[in-house]
This record gives sequence, structure tokens and C-alpha cells, in this order.
Amino acid sequence: MGILIITWNFPPRRGGMENLIAGLADGLRKNHCLFVVTSFASRANGKEAVFRPRCPGLLAFFLYSLYRGSILLARHPEIRVIVGGSALVAPVVFLLAKLFRRRSVVLVHGLDLVYPSMLYHLFWLRWLRHCDRVVANSLYTASLAERIKARKGTVHVIPPGIYWDSFALPVEREEKKAMGLDGRKVLLFVGRLARRKGVGEFLQRSFARIVREVPEAYFLIVGEHPSHSLAHHEDIASEIRRVVWGMALESHVRMLGWLTDIELAKVYQISDLMVLPALSTKGDVEGFGIVILEAAAAGRPTVATRVGGIPDAIEDGRSGILVDPEEPDRMSEAIVRLLRDDQARLALGQYAQNRVREQFGWDSIIRRYEELFKSMTESK
Repeated sequence: MGILIITWNFPPRRGGMENLIAGLADGLRKNHCLFVVTSFASRANGKEAVFRPRCPGLLAFFLYSLYRGSILLARHPEIRVIVGGSALVAPVVFLLAKLFRRRSVVLVHGLDLVYPSMLYHLFWLRWLRHCDRVVANSLYTASLAERIKARKGTVHVIPPGIYWDSFALPVEREEKKAMGLDGRKVLLFVGRLARRKGVGEFLQRSFARIVREVPEAYFLIVGEHPSHSLAHHEDIASEIRRVVWGMALESHVRMLGWLTDIELAKVYQISDLMVLPALSTKGDVEGFGIVILEAAAAGRPTVATRVGGIPDAIEDGRSGILVDPEEPDRMSEAIVRLLRDDQARLALGQYAQNRVREQFGWDSIIRRYEELFKSMTESK
């Protein structure tokens, strides 16, 4: 079967959506004739059948997607399914599918369904109602899709996949020592530094108390300002630096910026506990939390807030701990307890690792997509 993916979010851009769509493309490429049309990137790799416009910008991307998508569909009748990487590209996916009589499916992630713009809701989201299938990354995201009146029976939940073995490699103790963290209890955050992630609020409301009770606690922050994001424009990284300085936490916090995949895997391994203190924010939402799966693959549990689609990523009390975002003291208490109780923390981490291997490996996730695509083409 031929498959065409049209997506704004794709490497070398960084983020959970980019990782998801790249993993989906790599998995489908093994058994299918796959083409990807994506956005401009000055340092993109030269992967075969990945097409990009020659100039940046959303308008250039949309026009190029229609142009290149039409050429590919005309030249390759074996392409039977057009996949949109997010709700942003729903109009392009629907139009191409309608013109060339192919099947359409759009992935939705959370933020792309709640972005606070009336024009966006009128001229982009409305097209989801006409697509053959909508794939949500969590039950919460599926509820958002149904709320905007996606057609009954068209919404399916398929979580993100993960190459879990790339995070499960053991790291020698010298790695921790080399980073000056020997003897420390290391908390880790990974992700775009967007407002909804709640890192600054976590430092103010929870981490200061954690340090008082566990003086060896240390917080590593991996990520940077999402400079290529269409939705996030605030410089949260600078805000976090001001909070760290203002609370005299310089000896307990380190901001690492973006890391390579190998560096990130090592950081997961030297950490003791992952935190995702996401907030309930208007016009933004945490649709799933892929970093929770990455930490789990490394055998590290996560303490996170019960926001958006995060509960799909954590089995509360077994692979991690969920707390309400309005209860920072409970987050502090949960983290302190796990930092002090190695046996309980390691048990959660082991369960989390087994769970991610069984339920979220890319092989099983790709099979679910293939079954969906097969049912779509056979029912036409």
C-alpha cells in the first residue's frame, strides 16, 4: 500500500509531535511505499521520499503541500491513504483526498484542537468533520475531537510509540560523576519550555520544599524555547533562569538545553525520577506526554499532574504518581517519599519499563495504524 504523510511537524524540528510522526514514518516505510511532504528546514537530512518547500513559512508550506501532494498522487496510484500529521493540515489532506479519491486520516494531539483562535477553528478544525478518520493520542484528546463534532465513529485512539530499547541501555556510574552529580538524587524534566509545562511554577511551589527535605536533590531541565512553534512565543527559559536565581537554587538546578538522542538517553539513566508538572492552561493542553514513556523505558517512574492526556501515559500508583495541578504540596510529598524510598521508586520504575515494552513499542503501534488503514481502504 502507498501512504502519503503531510505534516508541518517533522525532524529536524524537536518535540513530541515530531518524534511521533518520525517514528510513524520510519515504521510504515518498512512495509509500505511511503512519501512525506513537510515544512522547510535548513539542515534537514536527505531521506528518500521526504519533500520540502524551498522557503520557510506556513503559506509556502500549504501551497507546496498541495502542489507536491498532487504530483505524488497523480504519479503513484498505489497511494491509497493520505495522513495528516496534525489538525493544522486537515484542509490540505481533505482537499487532496477529495480530488484524487483517496482516504484521509488526520492525527490530533491536544494543542492543535484547543488553539485559541476563532479563525483557526472556523477554517481549519471544521475540516476534521469531513475526514474519513481522526486518530487521537489519548482518551482526553479523543474527547476534544468529539467535542468539535468529528463524525461519529471516525475517532480512534492510538497512543504514541517509542523505541524503548534505545533508552534502556545501562550507563556507568562514572557518567553521573562526570556531570558532578555523584551522591545526588536527580529529578529530570524533558520537553519544550512552554508555559503549560509548569516548570517555573514547580520550582516555586514544590522544588524549594523538596530541597529543604532532601538536600541532595538536584533538578536537570532538558529543553529550550520552542523557537519553531506556531503557538508558543513566550521566553519561558529566561523566566525559569530568573526563578532559579531569585530563589538561590543555582546549586540545585541545571538547564541543559536540547540534547542529542544519545546524550538524552544517558541523562534518563543517571536520573532517579522524572517530573512533568503540567498546568491546566487556557488555549493549551498536554495531549499525552511522550517523555513519560521515554523515562519508563529507562526504568524511571514519573510524578506528574493529572492534566490532559497524561493519565493515559501513567498507571497511577504502579508506573508513577499522579497529583492534581492545584496541589503542589502533594507533588512535593510524592517526590520526597520516592527520593527517600529507593525500593518503592525502583519498583515503580520496573513496572513502568515492563508496561512501556508491552504496550507502547513502535512495532505494536505500527500494527494498529496498519489495521486502521486496511479497514479504511477495504470499506471504501
